Amino acid sequence: MDEDRVGGMADKAAGSIKSAAGDVTGDAKLQAEGTADKVAGTVRNAVGGAKDAVHDMASDVSEKASELGQRASRALDEGTGPLLDQVGRKASAYGREARDAVVAGAEGASNVVRGYPMVTIGLVAVLAFLVGRVTAPEPKAWYQRDWV
Repeated sequence: MDEDRVGGMADKAAGSIKSAAGDVTGDAKLQAEGTADKVAGTVRNAVGGAKDAVHDMASDVSEKASELGQRASRALDEGTGPLLDQVGRKASAYGREARDAVVAGAEGASNVVRGYPMVTIGLVAVLAFLVGRVTAPEPKAWYQRDWV
């Protein structure tokens, strides 16, 4: 589990406590801070989940490339020639490069989220709005509605 997931869960819990304390005391500022902390914790948890998923995917790519290299090596041992050995080494190298690129991208995204949390929250809100607009059913025209 990524450190962002753990930290996000902790931030979310702290935000819930802060928000509840604001509700009890009637302190609107404390309640707003708690809500903001909960949102930031949710975003951080989501980023950690994405990093975990990317890391798992990179591991799968690496495993598949390694498996391909082993198959090529076995085929070479069976006498199929040096071409398969070269293909296996190249596939293994591509797998390592793909894994490294995915991990670097995930780390870069994590750094952006840590450096600009409010921008990230805004982008997540815009993305959620757009997904809602795309997935919402098409409203009926006023003349096609049931006016019962």
